[in-house]
Amino acid sequence: MGRESVRSLSKGTLRGQIRAYIQRQIASGRYRAGDRVVETQLAKELNVSQAPVREAILELSAMGLLEERPYSGSFVRRLTPEDIEDIYNTRAFLDQYAAEKAARRITERELEGLARLLREMDEAEDIAVFVEKDIAFHAAVVDAAGSPALKRMWEGLRLVEWTGLSASATRNTLPELAEQHRQIYELLRQHDDHTVGAYVFLHIKNFGEELKRHLREKEAAENAEA
Repeated sequence: MGRESVRSLSKGTLRGQIRAYIQRQIASGRYRAGDRVVETQLAKELNVSQAPVREAILELSAMGLLEERPYSGSFVRRLTPEDIEDIYNTRAFLDQYAAEKAARRITERELEGLARLLREMDEAEDIAVFVEKDIAFHAAVVDAAGSPALKRMWEGLRLVEWTGLSASATRNTLPELAEQHRQIYELLRQHDDHTVGAYVFLHIKNFGEELKRHLREKEAAENAEA
């Protein structure tokens, strides 16, 4: 992520790309549980100012992926399979409810917005861009559900921001991931509330299972090196 690639991005998009970058470093094993994530080092590495790096780190801390230690800095939190299962089950239930409500009331304009995001997913050439579109797609489904209470809970729990980590761990290709979202779109277009709810639940839960597998494999590899 050099300066030429981020100069024209909005502040929010830049922060999101930095957050996704840190998540990929954790998924790849470059950052291990207990490692310190140094703000100044990351800013220099990515050739950006410290402000969006600091914001990305704070978001990851709010998610529970990093932990803040007084007078010491930010460190990668050690996640257990139980942590992952809890996070992804919670999101699966919320997204299932959102999809079911959205299917009953979604408008043509909202469907057009989802179709546009699907086209942008197809055009995405790297995982960081795809993750942005993935998050936007699920946020649009929540909006289409028309439930302010659900929207506040969904945003407040920051569960969707785990997408960057799960996308780095999945064995699915970008076209396969795009096809899963296309299936959600088609079921919403058909107003098939029960089927789309069940599909979305499994879509999210399967990412949790893949992430649990990935973390187990990474931990086994780290133990073998010790």
